[in-house]
Amino acid sequence: MSGPAVVALGDSITAGVGDAVGPDAAHGPGWAAHLALLADSARFENLARNGARTQTVIAEQLDLALASGADLATLVIGGNDALRSDFSPADVARRLTICVDALRGRGAAVVLATLPPIGLFELCGGRIRSVMRARIDAVNTAVRTVAARHASESGCTPGVVVFDVAEAIRPAGLGAWYVDRVHPSPLGHRHLAVTAGRALHVSLPELSRLPAPPPPPPAWERAAWLAFAGVPWALRRGRDFLPGLVRAVVDDLRGAGVERLDLELPQVDTESLARAT
Repeated sequence: MSGPAVVALGDSITAGVGDAVGPDAAHGPGWAAHLALLADSARFENLARNGARTQTVIAEQLDLALASGADLATLVIGGNDALRSDFSPADVARRLTICVDALRGRGAAVVLATLPPIGLFELCGGRIRSVMRARIDAVNTAVRTVAARHASESGCTPGVVVFDVAEAIRPAGLGAWYVDRVHPSPLGHRHLAVTAGRALHVSLPELSRLPAPPPPPPAWERAAWLAFAGVPWALRRGRDFLPGLVRAVVDDLRGAGVERLDLELPQVDTESLARAT
């Protein structure tokens, strides 16, 4: 393998939740691992972990990523921030700025992504759905704003690229989603890898190089997951999130909504902000 060294940062989407691979998968599960395979990566390291937020990336992943000397870094983050009662789009933007500026400062190209609506809350409808859509929209605005600061960079390999997760997996329909309707399915992870590769202008080889996705689970398996994993997860998350969601719905009713993000995000002293985060 002679391609770039790749490091992946982020949360459960990048860690590979929802994916499935066999022992022949060179880099393990997850869309970033598949991207590394498509790019013929000489080295791949996945630092992403379940439940990570933007501050988690700074505290636990960023230094390791910088020390890796990677040529390409993927960073998909923000969904868990939106699921917390202390959600702040401005904080998300500042922390993304720290990460992207630091990675670019070491010469790494960076892949960011905008997030789709969270399927669980799409089923709720009404105010809950509109509040959660507003939060995800705010995260996506932060992602695009941070990426825009590097838009003037040029060259064969872009400095910072952004792809849309929802658009990437749309062609696969419902089969693109894992049983929890939050994470991509094995097929969805492979669609993300191909879309990210195209955004980077990677010369994609035959896609048959990707490990074949398994067939979707039967109905009984989906029901078992909901009973033994999905409901306990929702209860654990609810202890923190539900009070914040109630406040967010009340704010929406009062017309307060999600705080606006200053689109003229200033240059940030990344070292001092990292110490303060």
